[in-house]
Amino acid sequence: MGRTNQPEKDQTRIGLCVNCVHARRIESTRGSLFFLCELSLSDPHFPKYPRLPVLSCPGHKIIDAP
Repeated sequence: MGRTNQPEKDQTRIGLCVNCVHARRIESTRGSLFFLCELSLSDPHFPKYPRLPVLSCPGHKIIDAP
C-alpha cells in the first residue's frame, strides 16, 4: 500500500506559509483552514490572509528546526 507524504501534500496545497515563522494557522469552527500572515500587522504590503498556495513572498522565513 502506498502512503501519501503529508508534508509534501501540505506544501503543494498551502505553499510557503506551511513552514514560515510569520504564518499562524487558523482553523474555523466549520473546519476551514486559513493562514494569518503576522507581517500584515505591521506592514500593509502583506495580505492578512494570503491566497493559497503562496508561491512567492518577500517576507518568507523558514522556521528553524530544533
